[in-house]
Amino acid sequence: MSERIQQQIQIRLKAFDDVFHNVIITLERLERFLLAEELYEGLDITAVRSERDFHDDEKNPPTIKLLYGETQLQCSALFYQTKFDDEELFHKTVSYFLKDLLMWYGGRKENIPYDDVDRFFIPVVSALDRQVHDVRQVMQTVHKYVRDIENDISQFSEEEKEKSVHEGFGAWLRAQDIVEKHYAAFMEKGDDVVFTVHQRGTVEEGLQRLYNAFIEIYTEKTPLLFLESTRKKYLWDIHFDPVVHLSNQIFKNRKA
Repeated sequence: MSERIQQQIQIRLKAFDDVFHNVIITLERLERFLLAEELYEGLDITAVRSERDFHDDEKNPPTIKLLYGETQLQCSALFYQTKFDDEELFHKTVSYFLKDLLMWYGGRKENIPYDDVDRFFIPVVSALDRQVHDVRQVMQTVHKYVRDIENDISQFSEEEKEKSVHEGFGAWLRAQDIVEKHYAAFMEKGDDVVFTVHQRGTVEEGLQRLYNAFIEIYTEKTPLLFLESTRKKYLWDIHFDPVVHLSNQIFKNRKA
C-alpha cells in the first residue's frame, strides 16, 4: 500500500473517530437533561467537556428541543462517514465502534430509567452500519423509534428558531477553526489514528441494558430483532446468549 493511500485511510479513520465522538457528546448531553441530578452524578462522563466538545452551555444554555435536534444531526453526520470501498475495513471499523458504543451504554445501570437515550441506539447503529440509504432515512428512523424531531422544530417560536440558527452557526465557525488546527497537527505528526474510548461498562452490560430497555419501551418486536441481528453480524466473539438473558430477566421479574 502506497504512503499516500495509507495517509488517506488515516485521515478517513480520524474523521470517523471525531464524528463518532460527537455522537457520544450529544448522547451525554441529552442524558444529562433527561436524568435527575442524583442519578446523573453517578455516571461516568467520556465525551462532554473534552477538548473536542465545542459547546459553551454557560453562555448558551441548551433546550431539550435543541438537544434532540443536535443528536439527530450527529446521526446524519455519522452516516456520511461510513462509506468505505474496502468491505473488510468497513466491517472492522463498524465492529470497533459498535463495541465502544455498547461499552458506553453498559454504564447505564439498572437505576437509570429507560428513556430516549436508549432509543437513540437504533438510529446511531442504522447510520453506523449503513442500514439506511440516505440522511432522509436516518431522520425517519429517529421519527419512528425515538420521537418526531421535525415536529418539535416546527413548534419553535420565531425567537427560538433565530436563536437556534445563531448558536448553530456560531458553534460551527468555532468548530471549523479548531478542527482545522487539530487536523493540521495530526498530519504534521504523521501518527496512526488512536481511536477514542468511551467505556463506562462492558459490551455484555450494554447488550443487557438494551435488551431490557427494548422489551420495556417498545410494544413491537422490530427493535429487539434489530439488536439481535446486529449482535450476530458484528459481535460473534462476544459471549452473550439473549435467550438465557431474557429467561433470567423474566424469572427475576416474577420473583419481584
